[in-house]
Amino acid sequence: MPSLARVLPGAYQDSIKLMRISSAASARPGVRQAMAVLGTPMNLEQFRGAGFPMEAAKGAGPNDLVLAVLAESEAAAAAALREMEAALTARPQASPGFIPPLSFASLDAALGADPGINLALLSIPGPWVRREAERALRKGLHCLIFSDNVPVEDEVVLKRLGREQGLLVMGPDCGTCHIGGVGLGFCNVVLPGPIGIVGAAGTGIQEALAAIDRAGGGVRCALGTGGRDVTDAVGGLAMVDAIRFLAADQAAEVLLILGKPPEPRALQAILGALGEAGKPAVIHFVGADAGAIRSAYRGKADLRAAGTLAEAGHLAASLSKGGAAPPAPIPSPDLLAKVTAWAQSKKDSRRRFLRGLYTGGTLCAEAQAILRKTLGAIRSNAPLVKADKLADPETSPGHTVIDLGDDHFTRGRPHPMIEPSLREGQMLREAGNPETAVLLFDVVLGLGAHPDPGGETAKTVARARREHPDVLCLCSVTGTAGDPQGLETQRRKLEAAGAVVAETHAEACLLAEAAFREMAG
Repeated sequence: MPSLARVLPGAYQDSIKLMRISSAASARPGVRQAMAVLGTPMNLEQFRGAGFPMEAAKGAGPNDLVLAVLAESEAAAAAALREMEAALTARPQASPGFIPPLSFASLDAALGADPGINLALLSIPGPWVRREAERALRKGLHCLIFSDNVPVEDEVVLKRLGREQGLLVMGPDCGTCHIGGVGLGFCNVVLPGPIGIVGAAGTGIQEALAAIDRAGGGVRCALGTGGRDVTDAVGGLAMVDAIRFLAADQAAEVLLILGKPPEPRALQAILGALGEAGKPAVIHFVGADAGAIRSAYRGKADLRAAGTLAEAGHLAASLSKGGAAPPAPIPSPDLLAKVTAWAQSKKDSRRRFLRGLYTGGTLCAEAQAILRKTLGAIRSNAPLVKADKLADPETSPGHTVIDLGDDHFTRGRPHPMIEPSLREGQMLREAGNPETAVLLFDVVLGLGAHPDPGGETAKTVARARREHPDVLCLCSVTGTAGDPQGLETQRRKLEAAGAVVAETHAEACLLAEAAFREMAG
């Protein structure tokens, strides 16, 4: 198969921009795969694994850009490569409210042009983050670090420096924030309001934002910390600082704290900061024992522990409006009837396992937390329980849920929230597995995500349902009424393709649980 490549020395580009360029070129007729990546060792290994000749990337280093195309013909490869090169310098099309991008040679030049700048967003190779973030912090800028692969030692140094300077360090690997009415990274469009969110969970924040929006609530800000913040190695430094920041903000009347289960030292620091904040708070750590959280917090302040991400968002919205706690979530009777009817009509008794395919890592974790109560062990490449770690992320033994945003699947490729068609192969393979009964998946909307993720996924659902009618396709759509993709439009596309579409991710998991109970008789 013909391939073409070009190495551009010193042509560093933002990772999200490269993902979009790769995705657009890969979608061209006659193109098998296109890659726009920096020449890091990890990316070059993925380059080799995709079938590109290593000679094409000879001499490329971490700051060099590699453009490569595998295609059915030389002409198709050449056309795709030209498109990728043009996209590197293309300017966004103007539209109402469009603010033209500004480019500066240095941080000092940017601050000289606008001394009011107080936030730096870093999306650069991990080994370079500490140097650049330290410079930004010493110049009085809060830091949002989108980059991953930052050594934990560097993370701790940066967060301690931020604390000394009275500044927030969000990240590394922080993909979702909402600050000053602006969504950064992957974020949903929400109304302004009095809820202040702190989360060590990107899609966890998004699921909560969606619940707040449905309940008519509004958001003051959502501050990400990076998932590693709640480990004892980091000690909850960013989460504690963000809680203190919101405690001092009179416009933040209700706090919402989200993440995966913190390790003991980090948990005590977080609960201590909440106790000092003196504001009503809702807390949900996916997979943690809510009762144990309440016991550890007892007597310190006004805290409510939620059972799911959506419940946490709904409860925060209710508190912000002076209302009572919402009832415990239960599946919609109409959707429950659909799932029950499917289970009763299923003919192939060999199909007895759940297979989950997730673009959101926190939603993947929530699926495990909910479903393992009924189904037992849930294997995953991102397990809540270490014993459930998959030996091979490409193989699904028993009940399995996969985080497709994991490095194993995204090296040199767009994140599945940016390019949902990359999930197509896994979905069709799992639907075709004679042991698969339920295919559970998420669709995440918002800024930064694909313009039509529901439409792209619906094509795969329709094919899976056509070829394997005994498989139940069950999903949730995480989004708000203001998201550019159109929440209801996305839901309708998936429903028309034959998917059962739940309102929340937790509801989708409870419906899957009901399906397996009915199958068991």
